[in-house]
Amino acid sequence: MKKLKLLLSITALLFIALTSVAQEKKTNSKGTIYLEADPFAYINKGYSIHPGYENWGFRFDLTFVKVDFPKSFEENFYSTTKFDLVTNINGIKIDYIGNRTNWSKGFFVGLDINHQKLNFTHRETSQNKNLYAFNVGFRGGYKIKIYKGFYITPWAAYWFNVNKPQTYQVNNDKVSTNKTDWILTLHLGYSINL
Repeated sequence: MKKLKLLLSITALLFIALTSVAQEKKTNSKGTIYLEADPFAYINKGYSIHPGYENWGFRFDLTFVKVDFPKSFEENFYSTTKFDLVTNINGIKIDYIGNRTNWSKGFFVGLDINHQKLNFTHRETSQNKNLYAFNVGFRGGYKIKIYKGFYITPWAAYWFNVNKPQTYQVNNDKVSTNKTDWILTLHLGYSINL
């Protein structure tokens, strides 16, 4: 709960700071609202919802994700196939897009802050436990127009887990949270100019 309060405080401070910058720029634009989703989350028995807003040279994005990762992911990222991983991620992304006139395409770089609940289920015994990560990291990507308001956004992020490492052990099988993590994915989106 303390991490969530910290996330909300950081978000509020960033919003106030960016709003001040926007008022100084006196931009005539009313901005763009959008909704994005990661198709890989749906393929892996989960969901991905990312409502957002673009204006003043920035993107603001909320993150609501659930994914049941395949064995190959668990082996590559957690060095085990003894545990099934289902993760829930809630967070915020704030990206710099610059003063572009074409809202439908372009590079962005930014900050990604999220709280992650990792539910590990031991495959042999069906015992499970939740471990937690609070990630702060950097991300970058590119928005590509597909048709009218539809677009695709490939992006990558590198996160630092600011929580103390957590471990779950069943018999001789052990899994731990990562100190750092990364993602390479894409979002499908639709945006509307206000």
